Amino acid sequence: MTIKVGSRTSKLALKQVDIVMKTIGISDYEIIKIDTVGDQISRQNKVQFDKKNFVDDIDTLLVDNKIDIAIHSAKDMPASSNFSELDEIYISNDLVKGDEKYNSRSDILIFRENEDSVFDKRMKLGTSSLRRKLQSEFFMEAKNISNLNGNIDTRIKKLNDGEYDCIILAKAGCQRLELNLNHLVLDYPTSISQGTICLRFNKNRDEMLKLVTPFNDENMKRKIYECNNFLNLIDADCNSAVALDFKEGKLHADIYGKKEFIRFSAKNAEEALNHFEKLDGFRLLNEHN
Repeated sequence: MTIKVGSRTSKLALKQVDIVMKTIGISDYEIIKIDTVGDQISRQNKVQFDKKNFVDDIDTLLVDNKIDIAIHSAKDMPASSNFSELDEIYISNDLVKGDEKYNSRSDILIFRENEDSVFDKRMKLGTSSLRRKLQSEFFMEAKNISNLNGNIDTRIKKLNDGEYDCIILAKAGCQRLELNLNHLVLDYPTSISQGTICLRFNKNRDEMLKLVTPFNDENMKRKIYECNNFLNLIDADCNSAVALDFKEGKLHADIYGKKEFIRFSAKNAEEALNHFEKLDGFRLLNEHN
């Protein structure tokens, strides 16, 4: 049986389909390419919209059994699922054929071709992420930050055309596209789901369940769910100025306000909420509303 795979149309999305299908050992598949609402909004240079717009159009086809599986970047998944009919597995970096080059949740600061990879706080820095903007201000003292939209190719072209001096992208995506970039790795927290791939399927499709379940990183799924639980408790989402990780048995959080940020660790989402409230986290989040 030819497996129908739903995916966005970007080079990275299509590359991740190839990675997943190779990982689970399927060669007979057809990619159903979907130009999602999120892609359409992004082309209009709009920022800070709900990332579910990158996945809902694809998942709707899944619910209607017009595709067999959907493949998403885990960072695009909403903290609360919109489709109770669906389940998912997570293929984390270290399950992608054990390839070390995919094993990263870091951001990278990319400079123009043939330029020195040295950051100056006066440089025009491009990013559409509120988290990345504030981290650039707090940790790099960046003074000139501008919105940057589009897929990876579009953003890098804008950089090399001189619209920006440097831009921030996720390391994993650039590596999966085998891009040779002039960059520095940024040593600050990102997202527990950055670099992880999510494969969704219809719960009533037993054949799909048997096919994909052996490749689920259950530990990563649990960590992502715990971090998403915390996001739901504080009414935050992918656009919020929050960095989350889960390592060494604890949830680690950074919450960024306009002038300050808080950092704490907790055993679970409920304990994290207690720290968040005691440290006045809602005030910091509300500064951006």
